[in-house]
Amino acid sequence: MWSIAKHESIQLLKSIKSILVLFFLLGSAYAGVKITELLKNSLHMLSESEALILENDVMIYSAGLSFIILIFGPLFAFILSHDVMNREIEQRTMRFIVTKVSRTNIVLGKVLGHLFFWLTILTAAYLLIFILSGYFSFHAFFQSFSALSVFVALALLLSLLINKPILSSFLSILLGIAIPIISLLVIFSEKWYISIFKYMSPYYYLQDDLMIFLVNFAFSAIYVLVAIYLFRKRDV
Repeated sequence: MWSIAKHESIQLLKSIKSILVLFFLLGSAYAGVKITELLKNSLHMLSESEALILENDVMIYSAGLSFIILIFGPLFAFILSHDVMNREIEQRTMRFIVTKVSRTNIVLGKVLGHLFFWLTILTAAYLLIFILSGYFSFHAFFQSFSALSVFVALALLLSLLINKPILSSFLSILLGIAIPIISLLVIFSEKWYISIFKYMSPYYYLQDDLMIFLVNFAFSAIYVLVAIYLFRKRDV
């Protein structure tokens, strides 16, 4: 399991798409801090209460990066993880792997490798914010990671439900764009029969400063368990 996780994370870190995602997030982190600094330099133009928020809220420095992750996180996660399983199944290399590693450990190794990759990327981005501002918001960090864990787990499921990597690639783009839009519409809808679905969205559990974002890790675990069940039944 751990060797698979290490292999997956290293392969992701070396890919061109992952490097582009890293630079995009680092750029977002840098821009977010600079915009915050501009706002702080204009404190004399703000009311006392608004100035106090900018001076004391540590999360304000990571607000830009958090926003980017929430909007583009699903798209990035699906693009990078949509073929985590079906690629090797199609290439027949999975047959060799299942003879040496249990199917449960294969799924866990794959998802842990991808989660470790995102943990590395997020750490780099939030460390940049810390270097530039002197503030590190652990709450914003783990909120972002909890949401990304759901997207990675969903991408893993997609990779098992869709046989062809080409098709899962196309669907991953659609889902990556649709998930943030649908989630926000559901959360802010005033119709009860629509808003009831907000409890299924990872975004709903990121709305306040409480530890409710931990619910997202429970969702991720459920999706991974479903993936393990499907893979056990799958003919490779």
